[in-house]
This record gives sequence, C-alpha cells and structure tokens, in this order.
Amino acid sequence: MMRDKSVQPPLPRAERRIRVLHDDVTIEKYNWLRDLTNPDVRAYLEAENSYAEEATVHLTGLKAELVAEIDGRRPSEGAIPAFQVGPFEYFQRSEPGLLHPRWWRRPVAGDPAELVFDPNVLAGADVFYRLGVFEPSDDGRYVAFSFDVIGDENYELRVRDMETGHDVWQGSKQAVMAAWAADGQTLFFTRERSDLRRQRHELIRLDVAGRTVEVVFEEADERLNVGIRRSDSGAWLFLDVRGVRRGPVEVWCLPADQSVVAWRRLVTRELGLQVFAEHWQDKFLFHVDDAGPYWRLVRTPIDDSSPSGWEEVIPHRDGLMLEEVHVLEHQLVLLERDGLRPRLVARDENGRIGASIVPDESSCTLTVGLSAGGHYSVARHAFQGSTLTYRISSFVTPDMIIEHDLAEDTSAVRYQARIPGFDPAQYVATVIMVEAEDGVQVPVSLVARRDRTSPGPVLLNVYGCYGVTRWPSFSAWPSYMIERLSLLDRGVAFGIVHARGGGELGYPWHEAATGDRKRTTFTDLIAAAEGLVEQGFANPDGIVIDGKSGGGGVVLATAALRPGLFRAVLAEVPLVDILDTEMDFTMPYGLQETAEYGDPHIADEYRYLRSYDPYYNLSADRPLPPTYVDAALHDSQVLFYQPARYVAKRRSCAADRDPKLVFRTRMVGSHSSASHGPEVSGEPAFRMAWILDQLRLSRS
Repeated sequence: MMRDKSVQPPLPRAERRIRVLHDDVTIEKYNWLRDLTNPDVRAYLEAENSYAEEATVHLTGLKAELVAEIDGRRPSEGAIPAFQVGPFEYFQRSEPGLLHPRWWRRPVAGDPAELVFDPNVLAGADVFYRLGVFEPSDDGRYVAFSFDVIGDENYELRVRDMETGHDVWQGSKQAVMAAWAADGQTLFFTRERSDLRRQRHELIRLDVAGRTVEVVFEEADERLNVGIRRSDSGAWLFLDVRGVRRGPVEVWCLPADQSVVAWRRLVTRELGLQVFAEHWQDKFLFHVDDAGPYWRLVRTPIDDSSPSGWEEVIPHRDGLMLEEVHVLEHQLVLLERDGLRPRLVARDENGRIGASIVPDESSCTLTVGLSAGGHYSVARHAFQGSTLTYRISSFVTPDMIIEHDLAEDTSAVRYQARIPGFDPAQYVATVIMVEAEDGVQVPVSLVARRDRTSPGPVLLNVYGCYGVTRWPSFSAWPSYMIERLSLLDRGVAFGIVHARGGGELGYPWHEAATGDRKRTTFTDLIAAAEGLVEQGFANPDGIVIDGKSGGGGVVLATAALRPGLFRAVLAEVPLVDILDTEMDFTMPYGLQETAEYGDPHIADEYRYLRSYDPYYNLSADRPLPPTYVDAALHDSQVLFYQPARYVAKRRSCAADRDPKLVFRTRMVGSHSSASHGPEVSGEPAFRMAWILDQLRLSRS
C-alpha cells in the first residue's frame, strides 16, 4: 500500500464512562459520537473522510480506470417489460437529461402512453431518490406511490388521481407496504413507528374519496411487524404479522371487494407456526412449517381455517425446501430448492405435475413475477391464463425475464440485459463445498475468469444472519457483477460463502447459528477460507473478506478470531456493536435482534455475546488486518455512529492509530448506496481499488 506516511489518521477525544452489567466492567469512551448536533461529531467524520482520501491518493488513477469500466458495462439496450394492472400496462422510461426514469402507462387496448409519475420534480430528488411502492388501483383511476429523498428509508406515501393528474392524498413518511382493495377507492398501508425502532406496527385504511384514514390494526409486540398484500387471485387481502426475516406467525384476511367489513383471523399466533396464506378457487392454501422446517402445503375451507380441517397438498420433504407458492387460475406453481439449485414445478387442479423449470446453473437467483422495483414493491404475475413470468440471474447470466406457458410447456425470453463487452464464455461459475469445524459441508458459490491461474486471490462475501438468503446474481447485491468483473479481469475470484445463520439451506441452516451458536457463522467463514486454500483455489495470503450490514459485523468478528488468515477486510455499514444495539431497545431492530444474537440482559447470553462482539473485543494486543469501513449519515438501519465508534476505539487501541484502517462516511445516500450520480460507480470503484491495492494488484 503506497501510503504517504506523513498523513496521520484522526483520533477523536475520549470521554470515559464506566458501565457495569452482570459484574462485567467496561469503559466506554466514544458514546458522544451519537450526537449529530455536536459539531465535533461531524468534524470527526469529515476528518476521517479526508484521511481516507489522502491515504489512498495513489489509487486515483486506478479508481478512474475502474469507474470507466463499470460505466462501460451498464446495460446498453432494452427495457424491463411493462406489468399489467387492470386495463393498463405500467413501465419506466429513461430519458436524456433526466436523473431518474419516469413512470408511464399505456392502455392494453393500444392508445398512446401517458405520464404517471415523474420523480425528477420532487424536491430533493436531485440529491437522493428511491422508490418505495408503486401500486395502481384495479381500474387505473388512482396510483399510490412512495419515495425517499433523504436516504433514511422513511418513505412518504402519495395517491395520484389519474383523471386530474394531481395528488389527492399524501401521508406520513413512515409508510411501508401498500395494497388496494377491489373497489379502487380503499388503500391499505402499513406504517412504522415514528422513532428509530423500525417496527411496522400499524395497518391504516385510507378512503381516497372521503380523504379519511383510520388505524384498523395495531401490533403491540415490538418483536413483530405488520405486512399487507393482495392474493394472487385478487379476491382477498392478507394481513401478515411476522418476526424479523421470518414467516408470518399470525394471518388475518378480508374479502378484497368488502373493504369496510371486519378483518377475520385465519391463523393465531398461539399455534406457534409460520404460515403464508394464498387463495385458490374455493379454498385457502397455507404454506406452513407445522410438519417440519422445509414446509408443506395444505388447503382449508374458506369459512373454517382450523388445523383440524387442513388437507395436505404437498407433504413436508426433508432437505427439499418449499420456498414459495404462486397461484394461477388453473395452475399451482411451487418454487422449490434442492440444496442451492432452485426449480419451478407446476401442478394442475388434480395435483398432476406439469411443467418443471430447472435452471442449468447450480447456484443462481430465480424470482417469480414482475416488480415495480421499489424497496417495498411486490412482484406480480398474471392470474388468468397459463403464462408464468419469472426472472433468472447468476454470476454469468445477466438478468433475463422469461414467459413460460405452463399449458404448452414452452418458454419465450421477454427481456435479456445486454452488457457491453461481456462474454460469458470467459468466466466460469461453480460451487465448492468446504468442511466446517463440526464436519458440516458448507457451500461456497464462486466465479472466476476461465483463464485464471489457481491458486490465486479471492474476495469472499458473507452475510449469514436472520435466515436471509444470498444468491449469485448479475445485477443485485451481493454480486454486482457489473462491478465485480473488474476484479475478475485482474485475476481475483469472487465468492459468496453460504454460512450458517443465513437461510440458503432452509430454516435449520439459520437456526444452527443463532443465540448461543452464533459463532458458527464466523467459524464457517474461517472454514471456507481455509478450505479454498486446501483445495488449491485460493492463495494463503490472498483472501479478502467482505460483508455488509449484519454481514459487516460478521467479517469484523471473524477477523478478530483469526486475523492472520485474511489479507484485508471490507465492512460496509456494519452492525458492529451488537451488545449496545440490543441493550437499547429504542435502536433500530434492537429488541428484534435478540432472536438472532441472544438477550444481553440475561447473564449467560451477555457473556456469550461479549465474547465475540467486534466493538468490545478490540484491544492493543490484537492487531487486525487492513480494514475498510464505511457508514451513511442518514442510515436508519445501522446508525452512522455505530461504525464510527468502532473506528474511533480501534484507532485508540493502536499506538500508530492503525493507519491501514480506512473509514468513509457517505454524507448523501442510504444504507444501500447513492441513488444516482458519479458515486453510483465511484463508491464501488473506490472499494475495488482498495482491494486491489491490498492484494498488490494495483498500479503504483
């Protein structure tokens, strides 16, 4: 790393505070960084940003080169297909001179298109903009949409009257999910608390004609969240009460054409089950985990949903995950996953298996339906007819949207992203199994240039939290192949470690690394790195690990366990002070996190958490690999001061202030990234330049 040694990292002042919990005495020095109204806080963040720029000034040329490569790979032609709601098709269109695509619609009958929504005219959208939901009413009279122009993910909801082109209602900035009733006048939406807790606790009914709102459901348990959705048939509305990243524990229903009647409870939380409800013909379908963790499918009469009347449709099958259930008028479509490989299986009304869609690749992303692309948008597909629309993407397959006629068992590609200069034949994707310390086989999805020399350098990404799945994809996190190709073309392989704690191999995979078993996530990552070396794929001194959000905490905790194993560490917006987050239930997800990590208010669980918490295990006698950390000033999931406190404490532990630690705070943007402008390519280019520098693959 060609760093100017005269440039010194900043070191913020320390304010000592003694804390005692469960007879454990800790000294906290950087709690003052929580107060953004204190000018010293912003001054420190800006000083760290300046140091990051000065310490990496030698990478300016490489960063510019990488930016040009990324920009040159942006899809050059073709548009995502429109999706139909009622008599209209809705689509986005990018236009010269505009920062953001505008929303249009055209009648299915073929009349000219008309403008629906232009985000470019929103105050603040020139700095940041992200869509939340985009939901047209059945008849097309109204369109509900929400947006964030700050980056804090507090979306403002509006309803536009398409007859006048004016917004007839706008609500609070805590709107989340939304669904129309069949009358085209009633909109249901969920709302978060107005504080930092990020709990979706209310369901709101909006009468557009009367301009009135009322709370129709409120969840008191702060560990649970409220969701709203419409059935595939359109005939029912479902209210889901669910935990963080898990299935609904309680389900309520309402006929979509009777928006003012009382909601009816279908499944009670007292059953202790997780249930996804759907409607098909004259029955409700329950996708449920009562028979085991890989789920089964049952049906029940609409007027009596008690478990005693459940009739099995698809049994529980060990090791074969029933992930999703989708309904067409005369077809039932199951998204299943055998190991890492997904497949779609169609069944007719008599239960006979029809079309079966199995991707060629052993590890990829497969989703059903078309989405508006907003943060809370729900993918949809046509209910009538026999055509299913699905999207597939992988390390080597740019996003492809396919229509499959289930009756004829034939497919047609409706959209294929065209990536300038990308030749998939030059790259090879594979899955390598590594043995964890307890003998379990952990999969790692990998991609590299076909002409790469092995062993070689590897960038390993991990998440491993909340039962969340992370699959290879060309354009989505964590793959971002439009960016990662610049690493592959320089000899660096990229991999996703499907560590336990994630949900890639079903709920048992998640539960194997929660609570007092959370260290399993870290040891799985260690096993992946060691296994790739043993199998001749990775250099012993050439492994960089990367994690974001919860995954950022994973890589920092893992590096503390085995600092000599990794060449460098990237921790993007990391959840790095797990103990502090869970001891303050006003923090984002603080109370809900206890299901993942344990409750520090309980002595034994505190001690286990304390043993690996990245923040509280920093010490002068435990040097760590070169590390990149970032934060976002307006992040409402991982608050900016969480990584800032980690960096400040880590600098104070090192006599030389740990100059190989680089910390950047985005003053504009969100938990994810910038929404537009130069930093969309500039941020990943900076990170990749830093990686290449650590691997000695940059130009001096």
